Amino acid sequence: MNPYVYLHEIVRTVPGREEPYLASVLSLQHDPTRGERRQHPVFAQFRSIQTSGTWPYGINIWENTWASQTQNLVGQFLDTRRDVSMEDWWNRNLHLRRGGYDRILIPAPYSPTAEDLQSRKVTGEVFVQEILWLPFGEPRRFLDEVEQRLVPILERYGLDLIGAFRVAMRPRQALTIIGARQWSDLAAMLSAPSTPDSELQRWRDYHDGTVEHAEEMVLLPARHGPLTARRPVV
Repeated sequence: MNPYVYLHEIVRTVPGREEPYLASVLSLQHDPTRGERRQHPVFAQFRSIQTSGTWPYGINIWENTWASQTQNLVGQFLDTRRDVSMEDWWNRNLHLRRGGYDRILIPAPYSPTAEDLQSRKVTGEVFVQEILWLPFGEPRRFLDEVEQRLVPILERYGLDLIGAFRVAMRPRQALTIIGARQWSDLAAMLSAPSTPDSELQRWRDYHDGTVEHAEEMVLLPARHGPLTARRPVV
């Protein structure tokens, strides 16, 4: 059971400044002036690549509790309790970003936590994020189908489920992220031929018959993020 919620930020970065922006975000975790307002460890960081749509984007995903997420919002928006060091960071980094879009994610019970991913040493060369619009009442059922149908397929191709979520205050949305430890692993699944009775084709048929709209993004892990494979220096 995953007890957390996740702040998911898609940030429009200045072209060529994606990695400096993502590194500056990580610095918030090590700012001693923020005290107890320092967030839980970052769950994941990514940057977009051109082949999957509009770019450049940086993506931050923070693992929080509802209590800590609420405290962060109070520090951001309530003048009498504002987080001055966060405000200073925000203003100092305006030259790296141009706005963005946030959402709060509620994980499916089987969706891994940051600790789960770290204990399994999950890293990747490439990731695919899908934001889905579904009929009202369908996101929970869709995530159940992800567990029952999609996860076994991912395991067969050596891919990892990074997260499966509903979206708070957006009752028609779900969001999934899968990771490939090598580009070739992702290519193998995407290029696999489907026979009418194959598990992969049945999943594709269910997905296409249920999802009303979807946006996929192909993502690279941030250079200093937790899902980046650390290669030995030679």
